Amino acid sequence: MAGFVIPLAYYFFIPRIFLLAILGSAVAVAAILELLRARGIPIFPSVLLRRHEEKGVVAGYFYAVLSTFLAVLLFDKTVAVAAILFLDLGDGITGLTGVIMAHGGKHNADMRDYGRQPGSVTGDLIYAVKNHKSPIIMAVMLIVCGLIGFALYPSLMPSAIAAGAIGAMVADAFPWRFFGVMVDDNLSIPLLSGALMILVGAH
Repeated sequence: MAGFVIPLAYYFFIPRIFLLAILGSAVAVAAILELLRARGIPIFPSVLLRRHEEKGVVAGYFYAVLSTFLAVLLFDKTVAVAAILFLDLGDGITGLTGVIMAHGGKHNADMRDYGRQPGSVTGDLIYAVKNHKSPIIMAVMLIVCGLIGFALYPSLMPSAIAAGAIGAMVADAFPWRFFGVMVDDNLSIPLLSGALMILVGAH
């Protein structure tokens, strides 16, 4: 969630080209760290890694840095800021909500399986539909992203805000896989929400 300072700094004072240089360097460093991890070199203490990341799956922080870079590269400033905030704050708050729900013994908030599975387009779609997050988590994501979007009004039109919030919720709530390979929501949330905002017309 601390990553929200990046889009805010971009929105208010950091030039796009300077931010791209910083993020591009961060992506390169993260890629090197992940290559070292893949070779069995312990870069991070296990307390910082999720179970699937301990097994060698690329860590979520890499996708977060990559998607932030791509959002700034591909989208105009307001759309990029909104899409990154959907990830940093929306996904962060829903993650905390999921922890609270799991602690209370309620419905499992996240049933993703990050291992490579034999898959087809139909099988991956069925898997996503069957293993979605709790409707409460979906509602939290939609509301948080909607509020973020309206904080950027009138730079973002209501139709774009709605499209972006729905896109972020869909990317977060369903464990999307392509041919058996899980798509990390740290990558899909900003890119899907940003693309939908552009598609409906952000301004």
